[in-house]
Amino acid sequence: MSSESNKELTERLKDIYSDYFDSEYLDKNLEIPHMYTDAIRKINIDDLFSLSDTLISTQDWMQMYADDFLERKAANKLTSCDIIFLVIGEWGSRHDLLLCCDTSSPDFGKVFDYNDAHPWWSPNDWEAQWTDFRDFIKSDYNIDLE
Repeated sequence: MSSESNKELTERLKDIYSDYFDSEYLDKNLEIPHMYTDAIRKINIDDLFSLSDTLISTQDWMQMYADDFLERKAANKLTSCDIIFLVIGEWGSRHDLLLCCDTSSPDFGKVFDYNDAHPWWSPNDWEAQWTDFRDFIKSDYNIDLE
């Protein structure tokens, strides 16, 4: 994937998150890991969304789970779990696969499996996590990205 395409995807993700974070925070901390954007165009896995579908799913997901976040933001009580994610896929009836895209977080680049949950709503309620997209693809699909 070209850096221009990654830049466009990042800008579109910033638009989605602009109601939740100020532009300075987004400019400083929002980054879609290149490992993900480079690999997703080369592999075809039913559980993973295309790059454009990740944005649609992320926006839908935000609308579903944003109330608690917006209440904390209004009260100036954001937590370390109030960070930026990209919904990269789903499986089963309610499992969402999330990629942390917030460089201010120690979870940056990690992939999480949340079952009928959201990190803003129930931050430690993930069912599985992987150190990065490469680890996730190798572990769950036995595909070596190297």
